[in-house]
Amino acid sequence: MIKNLLIAGSPGTGKTALLRDLALAKKTRIGGFYTEPIMAGRMRKGLMIRTLDGQDRMLASKTVKSNFKLGKYKVDINALENVGIPALRLAMMSKELIVIDEIGTLEAMSVRYKETLLEVLNSTKPVLATMPKISNAFLNTLKKLPDTQVLPLTKSNLASVKQQVRKWLDGHL
Repeated sequence: MIKNLLIAGSPGTGKTALLRDLALAKKTRIGGFYTEPIMAGRMRKGLMIRTLDGQDRMLASKTVKSNFKLGKYKVDINALENVGIPALRLAMMSKELIVIDEIGTLEAMSVRYKETLLEVLNSTKPVLATMPKISNAFLNTLKKLPDTQVLPLTKSNLASVKQQVRKWLDGHL
């Protein structure tokens, strides 16, 4: 059975929604985090990091004071390091499965986060994560890890991928 399942897709294909929908139903056995847009009406104002154990913090917005950018937003590295990393470490110690949303953007901003990602993916715990469709040296390394499968996600194959992820989850929980 595949240990690490990485869902790769372009923005707007439903990676986060898929991860959140499937993980929240089993959150007593799963740890980690997902991101959620902060909306004001129909306008996106930023991005919140939410852990499966109930913590949340603004991760990125136009008003954050930071030198790091994610699209049009500035990233609060402290939110990542003080909420995201502890959520992953806690999941490694006390949960059956770990979720991460999203690999491929934030690790370039934090060496501690990148090291934690590698530790999690190389641990004995199964990992369900999302990643962008893009290719870079770090993502290519992750895709080649033993017992790792990448599932490409598009709007047209969302239902099929959701079934595959559900089956994978059921096999690990």
